[in-house]
Amino acid sequence: MTAEALPRQSQHMKHAFGVLAIGSSLWAGGALAHAPEQSLAQCVAPLPDTPDLVQEQAQAWLRHGGGRDARDCLAQADLSLGAYREAALEYRTLSAGSARDSKGATADSNRNDMYAEQEAGAWLLAGDGKAAEQAARLALERDPARLGLRLLLARSLVMQNDFAGGIAALGALPLPESAGGAVDPFLVRALVTRASAYRQLGQNDKGLADANKALALEHDNIEALLERGILEARLAHYAEARHDWDQVIALSPDGHAAYLARQDEAVMDSDPDQN
Repeated sequence: MTAEALPRQSQHMKHAFGVLAIGSSLWAGGALAHAPEQSLAQCVAPLPDTPDLVQEQAQAWLRHGGGRDARDCLAQADLSLGAYREAALEYRTLSAGSARDSKGATADSNRNDMYAEQEAGAWLLAGDGKAAEQAARLALERDPARLGLRLLLARSLVMQNDFAGGIAALGALPLPESAGGAVDPFLVRALVTRASAYRQLGQNDKGLADANKALALEHDNIEALLERGILEARLAHYAEARHDWDQVIALSPDGHAAYLARQDEAVMDSDPDQN
């Protein structure tokens, strides 16, 4: 399963393990040392087209007193460029500063609460499960009930091969909404994460049940289809497994999941007992 960025609830960025939502304002540019009116929204606006320029400008803005807005912009630019470790360290600095600020009851507390979550997501993208776990636990101290944070912790534990711990971190998952309701992307990802963890523990029937629940919510979810195919193969349901993997390839022929699906089908083709 690919690591993706998880959604943030501030106005400038969300992640489903790495997906950026960029502000819509156009940035009028200029040397940041001479742009005291610079805002975070203006800083991140060019990210889709020129992330390297945004990174450079954010660094300059930070050097010239841009403060946490400049650091937040720099972190988002680092994420866009795949510099996940650097982004995580920026968010760690922001989170530590926010913790100090909260003692003084500063404004914008909702934004402050998001930095540890952003750090955890960046560490997951960087492949550092232990650092992600530490940041996720810090975020959960502030908001222990939120499923998105529990998912971050679960994924960080699974990354460290603590599969039972990952399942426990998710806790009781909410029941899926009835047909026609809004799909909760956190719930879909949580179900896929738990399905994978069950598989790693050899509990394939439980894993298949979770994969089916995820696909009932989002029938073309690539990660859920890939995972269900693996579970079907483990349960000797080879035709069903091939059907799921064929769907993965059809939905995203050039993606990493399709690459994995083709590998799984090649393994199946090489074993006459699986045909």
